[in-house]
Amino acid sequence: MNSRQRHRLVVVLSLVAGGGDLVTGLLLSFAPGWTLARMGVPLVSDSVFLRFVGVFVACVGVSYGCGLLAWWLHGCQRRLRFVWEYTALFRLAAGGFVATQILAGHLTWQWCSVPAVDWTWALVQGLGLQRGLFRE
Repeated sequence: MNSRQRHRLVVVLSLVAGGGDLVTGLLLSFAPGWTLARMGVPLVSDSVFLRFVGVFVACVGVSYGCGLLAWWLHGCQRRLRFVWEYTALFRLAAGGFVATQILAGHLTWQWCSVPAVDWTWALVQGLGLQRGLFRE
């Protein structure tokens, strides 16, 4: 894969991962009941906490945009690489937490989409980092 193809792949993956988090986070913040219904997840009783989680998820999504913007403005991939490294860790942790809550019976099985998405993105980002997508 040449550098132009790597560049394009990093941009597309960052936009999809970050955009998905941004949209999900905003929807959880402003329309939690509607969002959970779209996910097939029963409504939780604490909508304030759910909205807080939404703000955090949206900020994770924005971090991809900040990394992309820094790369575009300054020509340095370092900040976006940092975003990929740390959001992969956040995704592993969040997915692990939700999975343990499902196994413990505190969340219903419908929440499985959360660890599935988070772990998939952590895997994609980890493989991309390992295979040199950010090689300059």
